[in-house]
Amino acid sequence: MRGRVLGLVVTGGNGPLHGLGITNDAALTPFAGEYRFIDFALATATNSGVGPVYVVGSRPSAALHAHLGRAARAGAELRRPFPLPLPGSGRDGGRAARLVRALAGTAQLVRHHRAQAIVVLTADHILQLDLRQLLEAHATLAADVTLATLPVPMAEALSRTVLEVGADRRVVDVPRPSVDWSRPLPRGCAFAWTGDLVVRAGALAPLLAAARGGARAEDHELLGALVQRLAVGAYDGLDNRIPGVPEGAYWHDPTTLEAYYEAQMDLCTPHPALDLYNVAWPLLPVASGLGPAKLVADAAGHAGQALNSLVSDGAIIRGGAVLNTVVGHGVVVESGAEVEDSVLLDGCRIGRGARVRRALVGAGAVVGVAGEIGYGPSPAAPARVVDSGLTLVPAVAESALAAAGT
Repeated sequence: MRGRVLGLVVTGGNGPLHGLGITNDAALTPFAGEYRFIDFALATATNSGVGPVYVVGSRPSAALHAHLGRAARAGAELRRPFPLPLPGSGRDGGRAARLVRALAGTAQLVRHHRAQAIVVLTADHILQLDLRQLLEAHATLAADVTLATLPVPMAEALSRTVLEVGADRRVVDVPRPSVDWSRPLPRGCAFAWTGDLVVRAGALAPLLAAARGGARAEDHELLGALVQRLAVGAYDGLDNRIPGVPEGAYWHDPTTLEAYYEAQMDLCTPHPALDLYNVAWPLLPVASGLGPAKLVADAAGHAGQALNSLVSDGAIIRGGAVLNTVVGHGVVVESGAEVEDSVLLDGCRIGRGARVRRALVGAGAVVGVAGEIGYGPSPAAPARVVDSGLTLVPAVAESALAAAGT
């Protein structure tokens, strides 16, 4: 890594859980029970030795402030965790627009820290990447901007911001998502932008000039404007090596609730794509204030059980059983209940004798005594089955949770 590097973690955007009635900042999207998306961005920056790191957002919420406050207490190496509000933005806009707004709003910090480069990470997805290698590639390319990319199957190209990359790893074009990618591409895949980038500090002013007026532009339009004015490189995340992990970068960018669900189910397998237990690349969960997870027998002596599952702080499995399931903070699974192939978000409750299968259960939701989710074609409202067969149980509204005293 050459020269001083400033890190920006950009919040905002809608998370994948809006289909469950959750409309909070995407940075606070739960993942693996213990974590939020922003925790992975912060770990990527701190584990890569990037610093100082600032969190910025157009409308940082009280929940985000609280989460970052707890994160600062959990990890002494996390500096300046509290989000810096960005002025003059009534809406979040697309990813590229949020990144440009973050760069514009922190230009004075770049000068203050005499940074040579700025790493900008968006917290609406998970990218596990050693930024030192990205920065070395950026310097080797002598680029003004280097975009983090990963190849995706051609079938996924239309749902991503795809780049046309030359043999010299320079970005040639950023076509519209509707383009039929019939031209041959490396590895038979399209290079998709992960939503993260590096900027040479000296190129910040021309970048902002090229992006001027693009606050409402689509990602491909804004990146295309940069390609026309600046030297834009592409870094293939498969070339990256995380300490302690033999594979390349990990990227989870949920375009659908099903994709979010499948990524969590992978965590329950013996060898998931994302290693949460790599001591060479620590992920620090934010202190929940809850006690440890507890598996306990019910009054009749039936033991609580969990197999191939992640069980978070404060969860109690009281005589019930969970299999291949991610269990969030404060979840309660009562006597005789059976939960399989599911994601239970924070604070939900599975009643006695209930059965839940292949479901995404929102925060605070309650499955009543002997209730069934994922069995039969038509669950009781407000639960619903999507085309993939996954059952969605909406979250309890925050106002309802407050009224219930939870």
